[in-house]
Amino acid sequence: MYSIMVEKIQKGLVLSKEEYYTKHLSIINPMFPQQLNRKEIEVLGAFLALDKAIVEDDYFNTLARKKVRTKLNLKPGGLSNYLRTMIEKDFLDKSDITGRITIKPYLIPNPIAQGYMFKILKQEDEKIRQDNKID
Repeated sequence: MYSIMVEKIQKGLVLSKEEYYTKHLSIINPMFPQQLNRKEIEVLGAFLALDKAIVEDDYFNTLARKKVRTKLNLKPGGLSNYLRTMIEKDFLDKSDITGRITIKPYLIPNPIAQGYMFKILKQEDEKIRQDNKID
């Protein structure tokens, strides 16, 4: 049996509101089978960073879309294309009945601070993992 010491990598960041949400999406993005591209992260991060008074209960209302389009210098068709691809990649949901778009809950971080814990293991070391009861 091997003795395995798993060393943790830790780093704290203090970020602006916009950077907080885009960094969050960048950190979790590699864990998904289909990934967001850089611009999709920027677009979704901009929606997440909007003031809650603008968003109310709909991140993608008309005013929210206008604010994001202006901030990112996008045309309405360009923004619609990004939203459509994020729906196709299953990061957003669109109601068949109302047409309302929602963000998957696992993409929304805690609004104040978000911690992460990931563990990766090389496939050929699976037997070692099982023998040492490493989860």
